[in-house]
Amino acid sequence: MSKSSSEDDNMQLYMMVYSMCTQKPPHNYAQQLYERYKTDIDGYNSSMVLRSMRQINGDTLLKRLVDRWRNHKKIVISETRFFFYLDRYYISRKSLVPLEQLNLCSFRDQVYSELKDKITRTVVDMISDEREGKVIDHALLKDVLDVYVQIGLGMECYKVDFENAFLESTRNYYSNKAQTLILEYNGPDSPEYMLKAVECLQAELERASHYLHSSTEPKLMQDLQSELMIAPGEPHTEEAN
Repeated sequence: MSKSSSEDDNMQLYMMVYSMCTQKPPHNYAQQLYERYKTDIDGYNSSMVLRSMRQINGDTLLKRLVDRWRNHKKIVISETRFFFYLDRYYISRKSLVPLEQLNLCSFRDQVYSELKDKITRTVVDMISDEREGKVIDHALLKDVLDVYVQIGLGMECYKVDFENAFLESTRNYYSNKAQTLILEYNGPDSPEYMLKAVECLQAELERASHYLHSSTEPKLMQDLQSELMIAPGEPHTEEAN
């Protein structure tokens, strides 16, 4: 198809939507068009997108999530052009949910909500693997965590669905790590222990710079200091002794 033919088709689609939204009742179909739009995008996300992701795991799932989310955003940009009049005038006048937000909520409710626990476990497990020396795909994790941020209409999904689980896993990991180091280096006050503790802090800070949202870093450092910088007389120290 030539560029001019494609542009003609796009203009025809735009004019058809415009006509459906500007005629007088009973020939004005703006409300029906809006409702059908929501039904169709929900149906596509649940029957096509979610179905393609349910049976896969690991980094394959993460890659599919990133690809599907990027494709979804492209669809939103494309369809917003065609439904500009509906979005700009009818939806605004009726105080309905704008199409861009409607699309985002559809992906979140139809796809992300069912898979978020499995996705979070996969990400947290990959970070745990990296702490043990395994090489992981930083760019992929950054892209996945960007989905958490973008899909939540704010930071809610990132904080509730990922950050809480990540910080809990971090506390558990370094609580056990601290016990091992205390026994190995004869207590938390030894220079050798402090050097190892600082190494852990630096390693986590480096990881944070690659894929975590900047808002996580202060909480991460606070938890690490609580688990690793153990003062004499704390229960951890007494138990180790």
